[in-house]
Amino acid sequence: MHPWVSRDPGRALLVLALLVATALYLPTLALGLVNYDDWWLYQNNHVVRDLSWQSVTVMFTDLDAHSPARYALTPEYLPVRDLSVMLDFAVWGEQYGGFHVTNLVLYLLAITLVFAMLDAFGCDRTIVGIAVLLWAVHPVHVESVAWLSERKGLLGIVFASLAGLGYARFRAGRSARWLIVAALAAVAAVWSKAPAAFTVAALAGLEVVLPARRVSWRRSLAGLATIGVVGVLAYIPVVVVAMGAEVVGESAIPGGRVGTVLGVHGFYLQLAAMTMPNAVSYPIANGPGVLDVVLGALGAIAVALPFVPRLRARPDVRAAAVIWLFAWLPVGHLLLPLHMVAVADRYALVMVLGFTLAIAAGVRAIERPRLQIALVTVLVIAAGLRSLDARTGWTGDVELWRRAVASNPRDADAWSAYAGALAAAGDRIAAARAIATGAEYGESPRLVFRRAMLLVADGDGARARVEMRRAAVLGLPLAMVNLAVLEHADGLGQSALGWARASVRVAPMNADAHRARGVIALDLGHADEAIAALERVIVLAPSPLDRFALGFALHKLGRTADAIRILEQCVDDPGVGPRARRLLVEARGG
Repeated sequence: MHPWVSRDPGRALLVLALLVATALYLPTLALGLVNYDDWWLYQNNHVVRDLSWQSVTVMFTDLDAHSPARYALTPEYLPVRDLSVMLDFAVWGEQYGGFHVTNLVLYLLAITLVFAMLDAFGCDRTIVGIAVLLWAVHPVHVESVAWLSERKGLLGIVFASLAGLGYARFRAGRSARWLIVAALAAVAAVWSKAPAAFTVAALAGLEVVLPARRVSWRRSLAGLATIGVVGVLAYIPVVVVAMGAEVVGESAIPGGRVGTVLGVHGFYLQLAAMTMPNAVSYPIANGPGVLDVVLGALGAIAVALPFVPRLRARPDVRAAAVIWLFAWLPVGHLLLPLHMVAVADRYALVMVLGFTLAIAAGVRAIERPRLQIALVTVLVIAAGLRSLDARTGWTGDVELWRRAVASNPRDADAWSAYAGALAAAGDRIAAARAIATGAEYGESPRLVFRRAMLLVADGDGARARVEMRRAAVLGLPLAMVNLAVLEHADGLGQSALGWARASVRVAPMNADAHRARGVIALDLGHADEAIAALERVIVLAPSPLDRFALGFALHKLGRTADAIRILEQCVDDPGVGPRARRLLVEARGG
């Protein structure tokens, strides 16, 4: 064994963790976007693509969940996440491999800072090294690293662990500058991802269970109070936007509250133990099973046991329980009954750190060093192989949704996404088969819509309109828009306009809905309605093409001065610029 390894095995394990994580995730640099929310943040987001003070101001000051700019940002109050994506566009343009570079760098930074934080709190360095190594290769993290839209989770753990490091050094007697670092990092963590606030709050628990390096309670309480105050203030805009966007509401998981809470806890224990394939949809979304509930109850007891004085648990084990508990609280449906996403790998990013820290403490309790090394090696290999498997799910849309329907066949929306991915890949036969299979588990508006889109591609307009109408009647705004377009093409103008208007009422922030309404109203001679709709489009999605469409409509209606003003904003665009210049010449009477 090399001398520096024997002198500081914790540091050696950290270096190994960084090397293994780099090797594991380097292939993600060749990935692009997937049709699982990436389009919202990276393809159709005019705010993050515009490197300007105006966009930065919107990110930090716009608290209206229903404003066009905030809606474009998903809508959540995550200005640090948004700023990082803006900087990526400034550096990489649309080379999305560069965005994946940023994700990988953030992950490696998170590994380093987590090690430094736990070490600064006084945990055994070797235990921390083992925990961080296992954490670095755990398959639950693949979603956070390989999926660009989960940039917020990586930023959240980076800044939360930096806040922990700063606080731990301050409470150990270092200068107040470390407290300033901790406070600023806490704000950045909350503004990266809302649940990171609970990770920051876990510092209070770590303060209690890891007292070794505490200089005085007075210093510790002053530090915790400072971080707590700035954290709460930072959380206010997050809550304001979340309430407006109705992120929190009735639980997405059917069943009683107690069963749901215990079931979700049991699910995350299984996820941490790597007992199930990773996917973006899981059966527990349909309701917890008996095994989920039983494991959840047993897990709750296990989390509580380290705090029983008679058992005299190691401080590292108590720290593991604190980390698990605080990371589980915001996603466990106890405090916040989430109704948009029931469970997800990304929610366990920090939770699994508590799990691996407990495992590491158990490994170190084994008396024979060679047996420790053998056990860690086996666990790392097993986790690495599982991560390689999970990583394949993010290589493209087809594989992403194939794994989703294999994991949770009752998810009709996942079947719809799978069929859409197959159709986009040119395999319409497989897409139709996927729709039929999904329908066996239950129809959904999206599944009906997907069937209609396949019929459109096959040229069967009559049947396509029937299916599209079914999806529209079921309330799917996207189906309403497409039905309006189909009927307009068939000369059914008034009916088409009615569906376009309905889509706007149901989805007032949908640019496609306003665009369809504007085009159809213009064709039917409803000038004022058409112009209002097209003006709304360029507020929601200010693209050159939509500006040109508005300019064309204004010119057609004889509003020459307004048309010229809009068209002048399009002349430099390589796509519509030539047409805009020709129309400008005509509008100016040239």
